[in-house]
Amino acid sequence: MPLQGVNKVLRLKTVFAGLAGLAAAIALPAAANAATVSIRDNPDNGGSVFATGLGRSISIQHDGSNRNVQAGAFSLQHDENGGWTDFVTFCLQLSEYLSLPKDHERVAGGDYFGSSDDLEALGVLYGDLMTADFALKNANTAAAAQAIVWEIVEDGATSFDLAAGDFKLFTSDVLSEAQSLWALIISGDYLASAVDVFHARGTQDLLTSAVPIPGALPLLLSGIAGLGFASRKQRSRV
Repeated sequence: MPLQGVNKVLRLKTVFAGLAGLAAAIALPAAANAATVSIRDNPDNGGSVFATGLGRSISIQHDGSNRNVQAGAFSLQHDENGGWTDFVTFCLQLSEYLSLPKDHERVAGGDYFGSSDDLEALGVLYGDLMTADFALKNANTAAAAQAIVWEIVEDGATSFDLAAGDFKLFTSDVLSEAQSLWALIISGDYLASAVDVFHARGTQDLLTSAVPIPGALPLLLSGIAGLGFASRKQRSRV
């Protein structure tokens, strides 16, 4: 069943507009100058590209064709500065197969996604809910998070409906988890983190965190967030 109130999806907290511009000003120049990124399977995975216990088969419809696909959280490694770094990710394209190892380009999320609503939804999912309490709890939640990513890419965050559009999800237990995760994404309780995309031809594009933010910035962000909280408290007393 589609979630109620989707037309109110992803209304930004007032403070977020300032944060987004600040983060973009820092992240975009670095992303634009980033060198080629090598990506490979995590050698600790064994026989699967999925993180342990975080992948399963689901039943979907894509562009009118019913398919069974593997969905979940990939456990991969990337090398940008001469050393391999573990990261957990979701793929963005149902029309591509994952082919690794392969060189990718790091693309800023704001340049990759055409919609700020799509970018915010993915920023909340990838920046706030990629934990053992939410998207990475088990195979069902990981598959649900991947389904949300595909739905956003295929149909858009403002038209989110896993029962309609170019992407549909049929696996009932994963659908239930996806609806719960989506309710958290649009709750307004989280600020979206900046995301980038590892992009390459001939393989799936992958979500990743944005270029690291300078150490002094979190102090500034916490101060601005405190002002936003105080403002909300004052309004609640009116």
